[in-house]
Amino acid sequence: MAEAYTRHVDRLVAEGRLDPAEAVGLGGLGLLDAEARRTPVDRLSQGQQRRLELALCLAGRPDVLVLDEPTNHLSLTLVDELVAALEQADAAVVLATHDRQLLRDLAGWPRLEVAAGQPAYRSSAGITIQRTG
Repeated sequence: MAEAYTRHVDRLVAEGRLDPAEAVGLGGLGLLDAEARRTPVDRLSQGQQRRLELALCLAGRPDVLVLDEPTNHLSLTLVDELVAALEQADAAVVLATHDRQLLRDLAGWPRLEVAAGQPAYRSSAGITIQRTG
């Protein structure tokens, strides 16, 4: 798996999309342990594959991460590790989830709650979005 990540980072650098000085090794992201990093991609668990996908996204140093139900198919331990990684991410994170534990873990984050049938939405940060149409 580490080889796939390294090839991805090398391609980003070659395309000029990533400064080599900003490249972070797979182990430095804290998403996968040493044993998983040595495992071929096709032998990873579904949760490990999702974490590799997140690592590949993070390799490009994005400004924004949009995650839809990121805890699906993850063990409780992996959810805890995902939360820790998200809290350290430099990117803005937009997260859609029904996972109550994840919502509790990220309770300090600004939140925009969307409820069906409501004409307007008000976030915990005081942002209001008016429904049109």
